[in-house]
Amino acid sequence: MLGYLAAMETESDRTKFETIYLAYRGLMYHVAYYILKNPQDAEDVVHQSFVKLAERMADIPDGPCPRTRNLVVTVTERKAIDLYRSRQRHPEAELDEQALVSQPAPPTGGGLADAMASLPPRYREVLLLKYYNGYSAREIAGFLSATPDAVTQTLHRARKKLAEILEEREETP
Repeated sequence: MLGYLAAMETESDRTKFETIYLAYRGLMYHVAYYILKNPQDAEDVVHQSFVKLAERMADIPDGPCPRTRNLVVTVTERKAIDLYRSRQRHPEAELDEQALVSQPAPPTGGGLADAMASLPPRYREVLLLKYYNGYSAREIAGFLSATPDAVTQTLHRARKKLAEILEEREETP
């Protein structure tokens, strides 16, 4: 943790980072291990995620909160899936993100939350970062190691898919 803190410019960033580190390192390890099934790879992913978060410390809300938890889990999942993909030696074997990310069965009561739960993880994550956490496409791209154009396209597809799901359930977006 000292290496991360040394890179911080202000004391408030150091304090915020330390709080996030202590609050979420176990959760991040759990998320990474669930995807990778390897403790060393999971530790690598947690480290890479903290490096990414340290680079973007100004964009992260203060202290532990649902927005911060959502961001931390999303960054960790993306880093774990990236590492998983890079470890694959067979290019014909495609990664099924649905199988990797723990996802409960979508509720059946209707409503926007239920429709969001039935979206693919990538779509759900980007929509939550944009509309729940309030990040711009450029900020989301920084967190997910993607281009702003790719994030914008993913947002477009996610909104379209969400509208389709809501129409199937006879609801309006």
